[in-house]
Amino acid sequence: MVKLPRSWLVSILLKSPNYSPTSLRFIHNTKEGSVIGNNEQTVEQQRLLKVAIIGVPNAGKSTLINMIMQRNVLPTSKKVHTTRSKARAILVQNQTQIVFLDTPGLVNSEEISKHNLEKTFTNDSLCAIDEADTFGVLHDVSNRYTRSCLDPKVLRLLHLYPDKDSFLILNKIDTFRSRRTLLDLANTLTCKKLKENCASETNRLSNNISEIQLNAKIKDSVGWEKFKDVFMVSALTGDGVQDIKDYLLHNSKPSAWMFPEGTLTDKQDTDLILEVVKSKLLNYLPNEVPYNLQIELEYFELSSDGNMHIVVLIGCSTLRIEKLVIGNKGSRIRKIAREAEQNLRDVFFTDVFLKLVVNEKHKTLESANAF
Repeated sequence: MVKLPRSWLVSILLKSPNYSPTSLRFIHNTKEGSVIGNNEQTVEQQRLLKVAIIGVPNAGKSTLINMIMQRNVLPTSKKVHTTRSKARAILVQNQTQIVFLDTPGLVNSEEISKHNLEKTFTNDSLCAIDEADTFGVLHDVSNRYTRSCLDPKVLRLLHLYPDKDSFLILNKIDTFRSRRTLLDLANTLTCKKLKENCASETNRLSNNISEIQLNAKIKDSVGWEKFKDVFMVSALTGDGVQDIKDYLLHNSKPSAWMFPEGTLTDKQDTDLILEVVKSKLLNYLPNEVPYNLQIELEYFELSSDGNMHIVVLIGCSTLRIEKLVIGNKGSRIRKIAREAEQNLRDVFFTDVFLKLVVNEKHKTLESANAF
């Protein structure tokens, strides 16, 4: 990992009336190690592909994108609903820019109401597919109860966009021992063995299909016969991920880039910091506890040498929850802070000093790494 020199002189106190969110996108030339503002390629040489990745919660969408990019740009955790809204991650290789559109896990209206989820869970996957040139369906094969057919919410999107290029990604193949079983599963999910059950009328569906027709099609379907390709990967270990990357690079089209070279994500840096902290809380706190915490960025400063100093407030509803977050003698919150700090260093390519402040009502307890 190359650490780039910095010449920024920025100090931001977030509660200042003069503060406005800024993006610290690291636009740099890795060969020269210097900050630049222009692309080396001309517009005529540039290629672009916009890719949406969809799937049910906890299928591994963000993990897959991070593995393709070889950098933890998108926060991940072991719990569902880590990704709360659409986010872009940008990969550049030679003249080609791949823009990944990560989306929240697909849920239905009942799940949104039950878990009090944001409106983004309803709209963002549709918006991402609308914007994308192609989209990948990530299917978790580790769950023996659901792996034999595509989720109805996934099938609904496939039927709504029958003419949009799509490809299937079978994830978590490291949980399988039988290669033959995987091949049989791929055949099933692409209707290669079930042509008679995947009506050829699907090819003639339009986006104007009624909900009644759509529900009937989904009910009779287990897979989708129009996938352009199928990949078998483990997003966690990286097995098979290079094949997806090569496929996307090959399918890019001549086009001006959407983002300047060196841009990693369209997320504001302040938002990214909060998402990383939230993802670590999700990993280390039980049940619904991390979803009910109030996370707020209190302070953000860039020193003259480019180091980041951050204070994040973690608000708890009760003293019991506060003690749970802090852990025995502060052990849990220190571990969360250390991992979040390291994650942010990997994202921003600079030293990060993070302090987490846990409080319940008017009482304040501090715990984390000191500046």
